[in-house]
Amino acid sequence: MTSTPRQLKIIDGALLSAKIIKDASEAAPVLGPLKATAGLVITILETIRDIKTNKEDWITLGEHLLVQIKDIHDDLSRCSTPHSTELLLMVHTYEQKLGNILAKIRLIGGRGRFERYLNSRSDKEEIATLRRDVDTCWKDFMRKITVQVHEVAHRIEKGVKSVENDVRNVEKSVDAIGDTSYITRLVPLPSATGVDHSTCLTGTRTGVLDYICRWVDDQNTTRVCWLADVAGAGKSTIAKQLSGEWKTEGRLAGCFFFDKNRPDATNKQAFCDTIAAQLANNQPQLLPSIIDGIKAIGPVLSVCPFEEKLQKLVIHPLKDAAAVLVIDALDECDKRDRDILLRNLLHSLNQATQLKIFITSRPERDIAEFLDSYRSPTESLHDMRLKSNQDDIAMFVKHEMEYLVRSGDLTTEEVTRLADRVNCLFILASTACKVIQESLSPRSRLQDLMDPKRNALGDINELYLAIITKACQADQDGQSIDSEAPKEVIEVLQVILAAATPLSISTIDILLGSKGTGRVVKFLSSVLNVRHDGTIAILHPTFREFLEDRRVAGIFHIDIADAHELMTKGCLATMKRELRFNICRLESSFARNKDVPDFEERVSKYISEQLQYGCTHWLGHVTKSRRILHGDGGTAALQFMEGGSPLYWMEVSSALGNIPKILRDLQEVGRWYSERELKEKIDDLKQYLIAFSTPVSESVPHIYLSTIPFAARKSYIRQEVKDLFLETISVLSGYSENWPEPPQEWQGHMGSVCSIAFSSDGRRIVSGSFDTTIRLWDTETGQPLGEPLRGHTGGVLSVSFSPDGRRIVSSSANKTIRLWDGETGQPLGEPLRGHTDYVLSVSFSPDGRRIVSSSNDKTIWLWDDETGQLLGEPIRGHIGSIRSVSFSPDGRRIVSGSDDKTIRLWDGATGQPLGEPLRDHTDYVRSVSFSPDSHRIVSSSDDKTIRLWDGETGQPLGEPLRGHTDYVLSVSFSPDGRRIISSSADKTIRLWDGETGQPLGEPLRGHTDYVQSVSFSLDGRRVLSGSEYVGIYQPSEDQSHFNTHLVSTLTFPLNNLSSKVPSPQSNESHNSNHFLHFNSGPHFAPPGFDDCSLSQDGWVSSSNRLLYWVPPNNRHGLQYPHILTIPTNSPLRSTWIDFSNFCCGTDWTKCRK
Repeated sequence: MTSTPRQLKIIDGALLSAKIIKDASEAAPVLGPLKATAGLVITILETIRDIKTNKEDWITLGEHLLVQIKDIHDDLSRCSTPHSTELLLMVHTYEQKLGNILAKIRLIGGRGRFERYLNSRSDKEEIATLRRDVDTCWKDFMRKITVQVHEVAHRIEKGVKSVENDVRNVEKSVDAIGDTSYITRLVPLPSATGVDHSTCLTGTRTGVLDYICRWVDDQNTTRVCWLADVAGAGKSTIAKQLSGEWKTEGRLAGCFFFDKNRPDATNKQAFCDTIAAQLANNQPQLLPSIIDGIKAIGPVLSVCPFEEKLQKLVIHPLKDAAAVLVIDALDECDKRDRDILLRNLLHSLNQATQLKIFITSRPERDIAEFLDSYRSPTESLHDMRLKSNQDDIAMFVKHEMEYLVRSGDLTTEEVTRLADRVNCLFILASTACKVIQESLSPRSRLQDLMDPKRNALGDINELYLAIITKACQADQDGQSIDSEAPKEVIEVLQVILAAATPLSISTIDILLGSKGTGRVVKFLSSVLNVRHDGTIAILHPTFREFLEDRRVAGIFHIDIADAHELMTKGCLATMKRELRFNICRLESSFARNKDVPDFEERVSKYISEQLQYGCTHWLGHVTKSRRILHGDGGTAALQFMEGGSPLYWMEVSSALGNIPKILRDLQEVGRWYSERELKEKIDDLKQYLIAFSTPVSESVPHIYLSTIPFAARKSYIRQEVKDLFLETISVLSGYSENWPEPPQEWQGHMGSVCSIAFSSDGRRIVSGSFDTTIRLWDTETGQPLGEPLRGHTGGVLSVSFSPDGRRIVSSSANKTIRLWDGETGQPLGEPLRGHTDYVLSVSFSPDGRRIVSSSNDKTIWLWDDETGQLLGEPIRGHIGSIRSVSFSPDGRRIVSGSDDKTIRLWDGATGQPLGEPLRDHTDYVRSVSFSPDSHRIVSSSDDKTIRLWDGETGQPLGEPLRGHTDYVLSVSFSPDGRRIISSSADKTIRLWDGETGQPLGEPLRGHTDYVQSVSFSLDGRRVLSGSEYVGIYQPSEDQSHFNTHLVSTLTFPLNNLSSKVPSPQSNESHNSNHFLHFNSGPHFAPPGFDDCSLSQDGWVSSSNRLLYWVPPNNRHGLQYPHILTIPTNSPLRSTWIDFSNFCCGTDWTKCRK
């Protein structure tokens, strides 16, 4: 039965009201607990639209729920934050009841027509039961809400109306242009819009507010105003006040409040989306331009470079608009990101000619370099000698204490004495007032703070010390308690400081195995913030700084390494307690995680917040503690490695999409962890994930079905689980006893490799090829990281990482340079155009701010890394192609080598030539590089020699280095400057003493073509070379020569394996190490499944149903089972599978014994 127009109208009206409530909850922190609740009601109403039976009953229930959340909204809006733990728990319980309703609706919606008819009567009864349950919970909830501060309620109600107006404005504008879907692609950060900050008390800060308001009105003054002052002076309050006023006046473009307590608000990542979303609300007339920007960026909006996103979503829409942009607490933004943000914003002022920018921060040196000329001339906000500051603080204190005077808890004289004693630092006054307000005995607490033996009202650190001391001495009634209190307080604070993401009270309790977090938060509520989502954070950065400074915190000092060790133990205990087989209760193994319709709902329902946190971050805490786990921690870690726990952990990590992260964390821990037993198990776990990253990442059931059968027989994980799980497929031959070494052939490029480079941390390799692509590789595993980077239309001739590893630069035969994200591989902005011929060499400056390039067009260009703009004119001087160019490590000079047989030095800032060309080579100069100390230069040439030069004077140092018998194509120093590595067209690599120029050991032979590129890893332990394949070689322990074995090899290109089966070590199939024998073998299709196929990524499937996954070294043996290859660890080895115990689909859980 379809819905009637009347029913649809009722549902649509209810949906609109619920969405307005949800929007309001995002805008005001006091309504924050309502956000998830309103979201659930919206989902329930949307689902009810499609219900076929008992429609009226379901609609009545939906309307009833809407009335309830409206009542909750009304009462919450009259409360103040932070909300009590009890109230937040009631919200959570109410949400669980709504979740039960949603699950029931979805169950009914998934039935067939006949089944719906049969169950109609019982469903009607269950609707009534669900309504009774949720009514009981709602009534309990309403009893818990107490009215707090009416002034706060009034302010938030005002904010709700403002948000509703914003929504209506956006809806009107978007409806006018019919592009509602585009604006929803923005991902703003609501917490960065100042929702947790208050405004100035009326009559205070008038001097600075008046000045800034005059500044914004004055068209002849500077376009930027920087309010710089110490921490806690009240800068954020002023920014919040002005943002509200300018929004009311229609002047506000948007505001962004950086926050050190929220990782997502400490960088520039969310800045553009957050400002653009506000701009659409605040300036609806600019919405078409914002949407045009979203369209222009296209599907890569989430990974679009910051500069491009800022231009298209913010600056271009504002080009003719008179508006103000507010940026608060810029000092709490990551240093590199704030540098990028400031440079781009200041540069953009020439485009948005009527835009003004108001910025607040501490007076940090790097910020002052940009903004000193824009500093506000207003007087210091914290100078206690200024009467205006004294008056403001006195007014604020009297206002905050007013209700205590009215209630008789304090006298006017006592409040006046408090105001006189409080230092002019706003955070000190505010915190002192909170401490007194929240005390059961305000007068006693005031007297305690005013004790002349202390300086609690004159020094913020002394006040913090008094607060935390009191918290360690009081129970719920303010009485003294046992000696365990300080330990409990410290542990709660350790968790809050070390947490990778803010955690709720209940989650902290679970991680600590205690029930005292609520009490601690209550007694530290003057310095802690219960956020709108129920999580706990430090209220002000000065409290974090106090805790981490042993000199001022004394016995309450928190060693952050201790905190991370505590978090490790809590995470391990939580995982031991909650991990289990098939935690998300998946019914079938045929689908990938992403193809399970309600997969995200299952994750939220069955994996608790504390388990999600523990599984995601425990390894990160181990690394940050940098400590070997002993005692309980060591025992817990070893116990975690027993039985099926590692596989259960993989389940949760797969469900959360965290496999790449935990693999990186395992690699990081493995680098420094030295305790033998646990290290061996961590290494085995890492090898397991490397071998099976595809099935583990893509499908939870196949963690069991596809990995256990193919795991190395001696793997400790396999030994632990072999008695717990059936091998649903038995690998009779083709298995490995031990984990293989990193693959000796890394297949990927289809053309010669022209350039290769290590990342600064040594974890990744970038390669550029004549096939026009760039690839990223994991150094340890040899696995390709993502898909090839495509964008160039000609061969990629040079690639390089930025010093911080976050960017890659490449140059091409198509005359362009491109920038890429070093982690994701996404292109950053448009190609850099300017050269008129092949761009032969490209690299970053040591500070990562500039790029230098050289070309076949005989010029060198300098580029701005962030904007892609050319810096100055092209550098001219060579009369031949410039094959190599790079900065000195100190960034002061550039060196270049050319086909004109010369080397030239240039000023790194101006591009001016330094001295005469260096002329001793007799043929093309192929490669040039500075030593790490910038004192020497090494060059190589087609004249078959290598030369050393003085980096300052350009004078040759000693005789040429001779040994190669053909062109020397590439040369570079080791990181310590003690060695030189070179590669040649004679197909060899040579190592030389960096001081004497003497050859070290014999040439390394192995490449069968020109060795075009060679370089050291940043730790000097490995050498990377590129030819027809790329090799990684390891020098001997005394670093005097190469070990004779190849550590790993990346081969480019390698044709797809065919039935001819050539040996991977030779072009000849009769190589003595490999011979072929024809035999018969099983097909890879399990009985009962037709039309099976083996895909390139290893999945065996039938009719789009996943059956099992096959490792790379077994795929050929399954496709060509008649071939037997010796040795048995060959990637071409025959693989025999027994399907006698095969179970899959809805029977997959039978794999567990």
